[in-house]
Amino acid sequence: MANTLDFSLITPMAVKFDGKAELVIAVGTEGEIGILPSHAPYLTALRPGVLRANVQGEGGTTTRLELACGEGFLQALPTKVTVLADAALARDEIDIAHARADLQAAQEEHKAAGGDLAAQRRAQSKIDFANARLTVAGV
Repeated sequence: MANTLDFSLITPMAVKFDGKAELVIAVGTEGEIGILPSHAPYLTALRPGVLRANVQGEGGTTTRLELACGEGFLQALPTKVTVLADAALARDEIDIAHARADLQAAQEEHKAAGGDLAAQRRAQSKIDFANARLTVAGV
């Protein structure tokens, strides 16, 4: 179909999605990127955030897929999008109390980093992933 493209989202633990999508939106290092069918070839690193996609289910119905994703990579080709991510969690896989605790610990880690830019970036990545989990969980 001309209005869809193949979409695969793969983590070290599982293939989280493999099917057709009309649109894929991910958080790249330079901001959000939206991929539609016939997109020019593109490769980017991903920051932790919420990945959203309009995917086709049984009978051609379109549903919205939202996952809290960790760091990774996105490759877009005119007919295919592949996302490789450290983690990708759906709403029912998220422990809200654990995400809140991770957020608080990461914020404290960020404050303790002082002038160490590498430590600040690591802490910010943890903050972003915790916030993404809370967003997907609806908190």
